[in-house]
This record gives sequence, structure tokens and C-alpha cells, in this order.
Amino acid sequence: MADEQQQEKSVKHFTDKRAQVYDDLIRQVVPGYDVLHKMTGLLLQAELPEEARLLVVGSGTASEIKLLADASPQWRFTGVEPAAGMNAVARQRLSDAGLDERAHLVDGYVTDLAEETNFDAAVMLLVMHFVQDDGSKENLLKGIAKRLKPGAPLILADLHADVEGPRFKRFLDHWRDWQLSSGMPPEQVEKGFQTLIKDVAFVPEERILSLLHEAGFKTVEPFYGAYLFGAWIAWKE
Repeated sequence: MADEQQQEKSVKHFTDKRAQVYDDLIRQVVPGYDVLHKMTGLLLQAELPEEARLLVVGSGTASEIKLLADASPQWRFTGVEPAAGMNAVARQRLSDAGLDERAHLVDGYVTDLAEETNFDAAVMLLVMHFVQDDGSKENLLKGIAKRLKPGAPLILADLHADVEGPRFKRFLDHWRDWQLSSGMPPEQVEKGFQTLIKDVAFVPEERILSLLHEAGFKTVEPFYGAYLFGAWIAWKE
């Protein structure tokens, strides 16, 4: 219950209004957003069979699902997303793309899925940094692991940093400059950074690796990095 209450706090970021513009906004916020998604798709294609079932945690507007579905026509998806506005956009997108039969969206959390569900892979991009490291991050990863087949990969992308270290301030400034150079109005950038400092639960990369190991992912490899963003592929034991 505590985990879900904490996650519900993060849902407030994704209002109905923001959901409508999310796909354009996120590309101005996250350096290499499309590259991250393309790399994710290629990694999973190399790991998975022609027919596979994927769990997408924090499926948002279903941009990941559509990209992966287009590239691998026999994959099937379950997306888990607690923000109603994001799910509304996602359902319309999937319907327009003719993917209703291959993608099922759940209004809720990973814990709303049966534990005996055996997915071939999971994807969680830019989600866990909204979850506090008070046991909630670990429980989220353990919940994903319970629903994966042995040896199945998880693709995880997150903000990460030691907020007391020099890297945090240095790359926070560089990231701010990047957003300004991508055309975001200065007042919007500053508002976004105020929210980020207040609501993102930063942990160092070493802590992310430790959390993955504790959740049962014994092999972890990094594959993407941009300022304070990183991504890893991890395999369930």
C-alpha cells in the first residue's frame, strides 16, 4: 500500500493536459530520447524470439509499445500505467494503429498483475526516478522480476546522480543549456527544473545496480548515457 501511495504522488505530473503534449515535450527534455528507444528495440530484438510477451511499466502514451510492435509484428504487450490521461492517449494511439489485439493496457501498477504471469521481457523507461528509495524502488523491481521468466531481460532507463557530488551540479547545468538550445522557453525550463529537484528521487548509479541485484537481476550492462540519464539491460537470474 505504501508503495502505491508513493507512486500515486508521481501521477500528478501527468495530467490530462500534459498527456496531450507529452510526446513533443519529452523530446525537448531528454537528450537522445528517440535514440534510446531505437536502441531498446534493437536490444530486445536480439534477445527475444519471434513471438514474445512484453511488460511495459509506465507505458505512458504507448510510444514504446507502438515502436516495438511495428518492429516485431508477433510480439504482444501489457502496458501498466496509473495516469488516466496518459492511458487515454495511449488507447487512442493503439486503436489508430490497429494494435488493440496485441496490446492490453492496465490502469494501475505492476502489483495489479497476477504474479504467475510470465513475460519474456520488461521495459521501464524514465519511470523509477519518480519512486522513492525507501523500499519502494526495490519493491517495484522485485514486482517486475516476479512476473518475468528466468533469464528474461529488463530494459531500465532513469535519471541518476549523487546529489551531493560535483557531477550532479555540472551536468544539471549542461542539461539546462541543452533544453534551452532545443527551443524550450527559459521560464518553462526553470519551472521544470524546480519540479525535478523537488520530486525526482535521485540515487547514484551504484545504488541502481545494487537495487537490480537485490531484485534478482544478476547481470547488468549499461548501454546509454546522456547527462544525468542512463540506461541498462539486466537479466533475471
